[in-house]
Amino acid sequence: MSSVLRWQRAWLPLLVVWLTGWCAAPAAAQNLTFRALSAQQGLSANSVSGITQDRAGFLWVGTLDGLNRYDGANFRVFRSDPQQPGSLGSSFVRAIDADPKGGVWVGTGGGLAYYNPLTETFRLYETSKTPGALADNFVWSVLCDRQGRLWAGTEYALNLLDAKTGRFRQFRHPKALSGNVRGNSIRAITQTSDGRVWVGTGEGRISYADERTGILVPLADWAPGTAIRSLWGTRRGGLWAASENGLCFINLPTGQRAHFRHQPDQAGALPSNEVNAVLEDQQERVWVGTNRGLCRYDAASNYFVHWQHQPTVLHSLPSDKVGRLFQDRTGLLWAGTDQGIVSFEAGASAFVQPVPVRFTGSVWAIAQDAARNLWIGTETNGLVRHDPATGKVTTYQADPADPQALPDTHIRAVRPDRAGRLWVGTEDKGLAYLDPATGRFRRFRHNPADPTSLSDDLVRCVYEDRQGRIWVGTEGGLNLIDPVSGRCAVYRNDPNDPLSLSDNHIRCVFQDSKGRLWVGVGGGGLSQFDSRTGHCRSFRSNRSDPQSLSSNYVRCMLEDRQGRLWLGTEGGGIACLVDPERGRFKVYREAQGLPNDVVYGMEADAEGNLWMATNKGIARFTPRTEQFRTYDMRDGLPQDEHNAGAYWRSPDGRLFFGGGNGVVAFHPAAVRFNAVPPPVVLTGFRKFNRWATLDTSITASRLLTIAPRENFFSIEFAALNYRLSDKNRFAYKLENFNEKWIDAGSQRQATYTNLNPGTYTFRVRAANNDGVWNNVGASLRVVVEPPWYQTWWFRILASWLVFGLLFLAYRVRVSQLLALERVRHNIARDLHDDMGSTLSSISILSQLARTHQQRGNAEQSSQLLEQIGDSSRRMLDSMDDIVWAINPAHDSMESVTSRMRSFASDVLEARGIDFIFKVAPEVAEHRLPMRARREFFLLFKEAVNNLAKYSKAEFARITLDYDNRCLVLRVQDDGVGFDPKAPAQGGGNGMTNMRSRAAAIKAQLTIDTAPGEGTRMELRVPLK
Repeated sequence: MSSVLRWQRAWLPLLVVWLTGWCAAPAAAQNLTFRALSAQQGLSANSVSGITQDRAGFLWVGTLDGLNRYDGANFRVFRSDPQQPGSLGSSFVRAIDADPKGGVWVGTGGGLAYYNPLTETFRLYETSKTPGALADNFVWSVLCDRQGRLWAGTEYALNLLDAKTGRFRQFRHPKALSGNVRGNSIRAITQTSDGRVWVGTGEGRISYADERTGILVPLADWAPGTAIRSLWGTRRGGLWAASENGLCFINLPTGQRAHFRHQPDQAGALPSNEVNAVLEDQQERVWVGTNRGLCRYDAASNYFVHWQHQPTVLHSLPSDKVGRLFQDRTGLLWAGTDQGIVSFEAGASAFVQPVPVRFTGSVWAIAQDAARNLWIGTETNGLVRHDPATGKVTTYQADPADPQALPDTHIRAVRPDRAGRLWVGTEDKGLAYLDPATGRFRRFRHNPADPTSLSDDLVRCVYEDRQGRIWVGTEGGLNLIDPVSGRCAVYRNDPNDPLSLSDNHIRCVFQDSKGRLWVGVGGGGLSQFDSRTGHCRSFRSNRSDPQSLSSNYVRCMLEDRQGRLWLGTEGGGIACLVDPERGRFKVYREAQGLPNDVVYGMEADAEGNLWMATNKGIARFTPRTEQFRTYDMRDGLPQDEHNAGAYWRSPDGRLFFGGGNGVVAFHPAAVRFNAVPPPVVLTGFRKFNRWATLDTSITASRLLTIAPRENFFSIEFAALNYRLSDKNRFAYKLENFNEKWIDAGSQRQATYTNLNPGTYTFRVRAANNDGVWNNVGASLRVVVEPPWYQTWWFRILASWLVFGLLFLAYRVRVSQLLALERVRHNIARDLHDDMGSTLSSISILSQLARTHQQRGNAEQSSQLLEQIGDSSRRMLDSMDDIVWAINPAHDSMESVTSRMRSFASDVLEARGIDFIFKVAPEVAEHRLPMRARREFFLLFKEAVNNLAKYSKAEFARITLDYDNRCLVLRVQDDGVGFDPKAPAQGGGNGMTNMRSRAAAIKAQLTIDTAPGEGTRMELRVPLK
């Protein structure tokens, strides 16, 4: 006996004590379902070097070409990029582990990196000459221990990081310990239940870190050999060690050990000595990854159950080289291979194929007899019998030369009766039953000449009622057959008889607990059949009545515990007959959660749930909650599309359904139910369909501010449930925009456009593959900033501006009113001064003239009358000037210059003075306000009057120009001139009035004159 076997027998009782929870006897490998993810699904590389899960629930996968974060739908890849600050130091990832704070530690060929989930960047730790640096840059292994400390195994030491200082403490074996260059190459790290940290080296040594002395203490009596690839500390104080030379279990308290190696001639031995990974799962089952597949160790029987890659088997291992093992928080197991990563459940799938599909092909009928033999009607392989006790498969084929053989290979109906006969309906060769006594078939065919023969050779169903009567449904009507005589009572549709069957295409027959016989008719709906009279009451679909039957094609029927009749239809989902008297149905279709409206078969389980076969999987319906749950090929079914009539429930509650890829069987209670609500996270943010760079990761953000012109954005999210994650469902809403939840189905993105400025809260929730919702979900406050013209400061500024404008308008209006008041005052003053004094003088002169006339002083009277005429003319001129000045029609310079020209002509020509009046063209483009116009004209008038009265000139020049935003009036003559300092001629106030008028309009008046040199006057009036 080999030393290995002696070790196994010596310490096997110890293993049974330490490793409990497994089945008691070895068994063949269960049909585990492996779901692979590889580069085709977005993994950066297929060679997997590490697996972990962070605090948020993301799955991290290290490969030899990058680090991957998986959210159940997509991989996000992180690689080294020297041009990108905060990237990985190297894409060659050797090991990963997550810490309690949500970060991920990554050991690479270029040092150690820490992923910060807030910034989504990496901090690098590399070797250097600085004290406390990493020993070297080739990191083989990393571990975050139960205290949250980081251990990194490199080529030359074990490194313990001090989180406060960022410095490493290094552990090595004593120098006196003999060993090779790989003696301190730390390939694996684990922590045992006593808190000690153990390492495995490239030399093959197993040691623990003595934190007091800072050295690695080797395991006693352990001979170094090949490199240690994996270590696992068990809950009960044990240590598993995987190496290139097999697997070993070590009882640390006692030092006892058990070695496991490959034994080619021994069943249940390790398939390979090259063991890459070992893991104890949550149920304390031990899983082993080797270069020849995956194993699970059964301690009670000292047996390794083995799984390998099988090219022809769906959902088998993608590769035999299993290098990493991991179990996530929900209990799902993961294996890293050289062909990607796979997930799998520890237990076998509930869905099994009791008969290999090579024996059955497409299946159209299923039944079990009293001996629990399974009978299967196929499309091309005839009739198949499966003995569950022995696993033996027997096939019955058609033989045209043998009248007692199976009549046809295409079987559409199978039904055992209480007499032990097995009734078989064929596609077009009629009916037969298998006599259990002789093993031969008796046939029944349609004979047009015999009205008591079978109604048609295409048999759709066979049914035995509680009275033992055999009912046969064909394409030509319903038959009640006498097994002894073979004679049939045939019931058909009679268009002239409303009490006959609704149609001849019979699909199914069922007898309820009240003894009523129901017939499902293809195209004719449902018929309640009275076997005594042959009369029928029919229920049909009526589109105008939502409470009528949903479809006229009824495929299957059953009665539930409450005595309600349920119908599976073709195209109308399922219908429950809630009121037989009034013919009222309650219908459930795709809109209510049924995966497909075509229901081929239906059975009930012990809990009252209805299971139905459709074109899109098998659906479970719970009438109490009215909830559907769909199972399809992703759950392990051999097919999604099933066949009509291929359904059965065994006495032990097992359900069978058939389709194009054979038969599937399952116990409803064994179908897994994922009761864990999935963590919901936000995974991405886009602006105008482009990734947006955020200061804080969208996963960790609670508030997001968006600029006014960036309000076209998308938020991506994920449910971190990895069990059939493509079945995850989502619902979301944006509070303050839409308050109702939007059912997004499997869509993982919400897009919003042109949101008004404001504060919104985005909420998303998710359901796992079994419809369990996380109603808390994830949320994000979104602030859409207003444009500058809608900001508070702009509104305040605008309000002040409006207030200022209103105040300015008020001031302008007040100024206008004051100016108008001044004009009125000036007009009143002028009228009072000029007109009043003139009228007074006229009145006085008139009285004097009348006195002189009465006294006969004609000469004095004539002089007084002339003075009265002069005064009247001056008063009229003044009145004309006032009226002209206040008329808005005279605002234009054209009107002003025209009046100036007319006045100059009248005055100067009367004195015999030649003159030139010239106006520059640009003057006409400007205007003078009323007051300025009046003062300007009166000043001009005064200047011309003075010229005419006192200058004794023969020639005068009058010009009007526009210069430097000023209106320039020049009046020049060749007269005698005067001394500006001398008293005014005539004792008047002409010069004083002219200067006061110029000052009133803020004009500059210049008079250049001297005795004998003529006079030159210039007036510069500023224009706005």
